[in-house]
Amino acid sequence: MRKPLVIALVVLLVAGVGGYFGFHLLVDHLARRQVETLFADLRANGVEAQGRDATYDVFSGRFEIRDLSFAAPGQGTLKIASFLATGTERPSPKRLFAKQVEISDLSYEGPLPLAPAVEASYRAPHITINALEIPSTQPAGTRPWQIALDLLEQTSADRISIPESLIITSTGTGSSRIETDVTHGATALEKLLAGRIAKATVEPSRFTIGGAPANAATGKVGRVSVETIDVAALLTLLDPERRLADDQFRTVYGSVNVDGYEVTADAGMRQRWGAIDIRDVAIRPSIIPAEDLLALGNRLREAAAKGEDPSPDVVAQSLRGLAAAYDGIRLGSVVLKDMSARDEDGNKAELAALTMGPLDGGQLENFAIDRLKGSDADGKVFRVDQMKIGGLRPGTLLELGADATEDPHSTQGLSWIMRLFGVVGGFELAGAEAPASAGGDPVVIDKLALSWQGEPDAFPTRIAATLRVSGPTSAFPRDNSLFALVPDGMTRASVALDVGGEWNESQSTLTLAPLYAEVSDAFALSLKVKLKDVDDSVFSTQPDEALAGALAASLDSVEITLSDAGIYERKLEEAAKEQGMEPEAIRQLLAGFAELLFSSTVADRPELEPATQAFVSFLQKPLGTLALKITPRGDSLPLGAIAETLQGDEPLTLVDELNVEVIEAAEPPTSPTKP
Repeated sequence: MRKPLVIALVVLLVAGVGGYFGFHLLVDHLARRQVETLFADLRANGVEAQGRDATYDVFSGRFEIRDLSFAAPGQGTLKIASFLATGTERPSPKRLFAKQVEISDLSYEGPLPLAPAVEASYRAPHITINALEIPSTQPAGTRPWQIALDLLEQTSADRISIPESLIITSTGTGSSRIETDVTHGATALEKLLAGRIAKATVEPSRFTIGGAPANAATGKVGRVSVETIDVAALLTLLDPERRLADDQFRTVYGSVNVDGYEVTADAGMRQRWGAIDIRDVAIRPSIIPAEDLLALGNRLREAAAKGEDPSPDVVAQSLRGLAAAYDGIRLGSVVLKDMSARDEDGNKAELAALTMGPLDGGQLENFAIDRLKGSDADGKVFRVDQMKIGGLRPGTLLELGADATEDPHSTQGLSWIMRLFGVVGGFELAGAEAPASAGGDPVVIDKLALSWQGEPDAFPTRIAATLRVSGPTSAFPRDNSLFALVPDGMTRASVALDVGGEWNESQSTLTLAPLYAEVSDAFALSLKVKLKDVDDSVFSTQPDEALAGALAASLDSVEITLSDAGIYERKLEEAAKEQGMEPEAIRQLLAGFAELLFSSTVADRPELEPATQAFVSFLQKPLGTLALKITPRGDSLPLGAIAETLQGDEPLTLVDELNVEVIEAAEPPTSPTKP
């Protein structure tokens, strides 16, 4: 045990602390035998390295050096007022041990290594390391982070204690500038071994946010507990060769628990979370383009230093880099509980829970909020029992953002719009209530659900949608064809909608079912449409190709069920009042006209008589139900031929190509709640 121990301890600090903050040049000199030689070599390579009053007592195993300073151009400055190691010994020819290491007044000024666009200032008045053991042999590797990784993975310590620390960061310019000032409570890192920390705790911290006036705020973070931190896995991202070779997922955080969070903005906004829990965060280093992201971060930092906004090209590249990183990140779950918030206008909200996860393969399986409730400044109440988003792909969203940044006109193209279907796989809203814009009773959404599946960059080949909503009729848009059928005089109505469709590739069929619409006390309409000879061209994002595919498809069948729940009678009364007639007279007039029209049309088609009589009977009696099935008379009836006939001079000749029969009425989906 001689000076190699001294040098190794200093180098450990430089590699572990200085290296963490970006001293790439410094770790090339880990194997120097003399501190003076190390400093001289660093200065010769452009790193300003200084230290004084180095003392070493070989008999007591005590080493101390003061006023350490290391500075590298563009990579910041690390200073240490005092470095003291006691109880040093050599447990084996290749290992060095110190019972305790004490560091006083550590400070750093410069960019963060994994976020070079963020300038940082760090202060730790005192750091204690217990039972530190490091290698005495030359670390493997030729590049800075290779050496740092090798040294870290061969280093162990029982405990690292930081009673208090302060970190100040700044990023952005002008109205987007954000400055943070965070004072951390006592920090303890337990059992450092093979590049992993078994447990870490940070006692409650407080922070302030400044920069642009709109961002000004203060707050605090409760106690943070972390189980398992793989520091080596994170540092692997900074070594290109090691990163590309590391093709397995590595858990960087086993669990993170935060005992609450609060923030109060100067503008009046307040927010609080009761607890935050994060589980199983893992990375696959080979997938994450760390070098590209760091280079882009430097370009963003350079633009900010000049007071300039980054170019669209840099922004687009950054978005694409982040999009690619999502494929290399895996997440078990994130749960945030017991949120309360109030904004400067007096709007208030409470949320029981927000959950996310798992994230795997670039897809977030579930994002959900539970039991959201609140009120606006006027005291009007809103609530959402549950909202879910399934199959969310953040990377795809970032890619779309990159395309829009490079070419804003691309968002007007059908192919860009179709890619939006790849961003999310489904959405569900249940138990939502909000005040109507016109006042009065609230609008209530019992259920809103959307889901779809399909190939990327194409129309979905399976889709399902459901809506159950009720509210004052004044809240429904009267220019919408469905809501326009809400009977006059009703003050509140319920509406139900169901839309479904699925393409069967093996059978070349497309079934649209259910197609259902219902307005309470008005009507219900159910359709089932089946097409055949449908190929994948129908789902193309090229309009001409999709149209040609649709016109080439053939009709297989249409089933329709129409139920009158009061709208027919109401409309007859309105018409009778306008014409000065009795409603019954108008009903018989309509029925007679229909019978006359169809009798001449189907004179040569007696098999259509039951369907004709069913339609006439439906017109003659209110609150009736009409159920029919329509099929082609021949083997094939292309949609193109149907469209051509309907646009021709004699559209009723289409009846000659169809069979129409009376069927049992279809069972409706769950009806909307009656108002």
